[in-house]
Amino acid sequence: MILRLLLLLFIVSIAAPGFGQQAPVSEKKEVVNIDHANELRIRQKGTAQRLIGDVELSQDSIFMYCDSAELVREVQLYAYDNVTIQQGDSIAAFSEYLDYNAETLLAKLRQDVVLQRGETELFTEELDYNLATKLATYHTGGRVTNGTTELRSTHGYYYADDRNVYFRDSVVVVDERFEMRADTLRYDLANERVYFLGPTVIRSDTHNIYCEAGYYDVALDEAIFQQNAQYRSGDRLAAADSIRYYGDREVYILKGDAYVAEGEFQRATADRIDYYRAEDRYQLQGNATVVDSVQTVSGDTIDYNALTESYSVTGGRPQVSNPPMVLTADRMYSDEVTGLGRAAGNLIWRDTSADLQIEAEEADFNQTTGYLKAYGGRRGRALLTTLLEQDTMYMAADTLLSVRSNKVDVNGDTVRTLSAYHDVRILKSDMQALADSLQFNTVDSVLTLYSDPILWQDTSQLTADTIDLYLKNNAPDRVQLRRNALVITSPDLIFFNQVKGKDIIAYFDSSQLRQTDVKGNAEAIYYAQDEEGGYIGVNKTACSAMILYFDAGAVNRIKFLSAPSGRLDPMDAVDHDAFRLDGFRWEADRKPKSLEDLFSTGPSREPDVILFEAGER
Repeated sequence: MILRLLLLLFIVSIAAPGFGQQAPVSEKKEVVNIDHANELRIRQKGTAQRLIGDVELSQDSIFMYCDSAELVREVQLYAYDNVTIQQGDSIAAFSEYLDYNAETLLAKLRQDVVLQRGETELFTEELDYNLATKLATYHTGGRVTNGTTELRSTHGYYYADDRNVYFRDSVVVVDERFEMRADTLRYDLANERVYFLGPTVIRSDTHNIYCEAGYYDVALDEAIFQQNAQYRSGDRLAAADSIRYYGDREVYILKGDAYVAEGEFQRATADRIDYYRAEDRYQLQGNATVVDSVQTVSGDTIDYNALTESYSVTGGRPQVSNPPMVLTADRMYSDEVTGLGRAAGNLIWRDTSADLQIEAEEADFNQTTGYLKAYGGRRGRALLTTLLEQDTMYMAADTLLSVRSNKVDVNGDTVRTLSAYHDVRILKSDMQALADSLQFNTVDSVLTLYSDPILWQDTSQLTADTIDLYLKNNAPDRVQLRRNALVITSPDLIFFNQVKGKDIIAYFDSSQLRQTDVKGNAEAIYYAQDEEGGYIGVNKTACSAMILYFDAGAVNRIKFLSAPSGRLDPMDAVDHDAFRLDGFRWEADRKPKSLEDLFSTGPSREPDVILFEAGER
């Protein structure tokens, strides 16, 4: 105490000549107080003091400790070895050298510098710390640790009071869950949030993320990635205006021009995509589209399971496209058990390569195999529309079935089989037909009608147990009637020419019947006409086989292939209403005449045969 008193008197005598006079009142001077030292030496004519051993210094709530120090005019402090600064009860700094000014409250710490606040520690070799603003900066590289998270950068700005750190240049963040590299970051230590202020890359064991803005919540493992945000996991790439990440649920929410791609073929786009990584499932909303190796699915909302490649689509007229096939409907989903897609609500299926369209209420489909089973619709019936001879042909049935095989025809086109059942009705300007069921194969271009079929061609009516209609150049070429075949023609719908046999092949020239080849138990009733078209008699003939030639619906001539039996009777010698072959039935009232007739209700018939049910998929 005596030593300190003498020292104080000495300093006062140097600093204030005229000691003993009344000193003018002045503002309080900011000085460093010497609280303890093992040894004190006066230097530079009393303007500097050398403190050695267990040095303790203070200024208001700031306390400093070191092995030795030099204090100039009580303002400028140079401290050496084991330097410690304690500010309040929360901030502490350590270094081997300190340059401190009491007036500016600026501290320059050098060599093995550590700045602590709570669990947060800053390590660097050169740190400038403003104790007034509690801002610490470094520019020669440093790192900050907070729990299990460590951040490194070339430049750093640590606002200790509000616990925010800005990192710039070669920023690296290391956590047990990820590694992050960036140009500029802000770390909110209080809320454990890292803000991205420039190009940033985040890597983990399972994914990489790139963005140029946003933040990551370290405590919650949640993040928002913005500005050119991209996500990559294996060969899966995602991008959007913003990507929100929930780590505990492994959920990613992509908003704004959202895009996900995997491998060479699979990709998804939408206004928003929610990705559930644990389930490998996507929910797409707004202008949604999913493309895989087989098909393109689009709609307003799509729920897509990448593991099973199954989906459900609603809103915006969902569409599945696998060119040349396109399917649209009000609702669409796929069955994970059967692997089939399901479509419902005003569905339209098109095969653009074949000018083929199917309209129905519901359908099961598989774009991989080209399978389609459509049913329901207008009055519970599905409708097929196609072109024959540049003329539209309509076909309606309870169910329409289309199957594509792996074979190709001579033109290199994929072979397709089309089936229809039950109550099949066909309408074309020059051809109409009824049957219980139907099948068409694009290999041989044969349209087969089953179970009590009827085919009308202009003024001709053809019936048999089974009817095969052969197409050539997309136009009717010939008709084969198998078993119980009967052809009826009438030029005036008063008298009916009739040809019957076991099998008949009928040839057409455009829509006109021009020839019938009758094989087995051939019978014919035909009305002979003179050159002016007047009737001269009616002939009933039978033989094992014959060929009849027609002109404008009338029999022109007959060629018998075996000895015939028959006679020509005058017109007034027979009862024309009763002059009929066995099985004769003229059913013009059942012939479809308009599109509405394909859907009208009529007498129901039990089908003789149920076709295409087994193995139709």
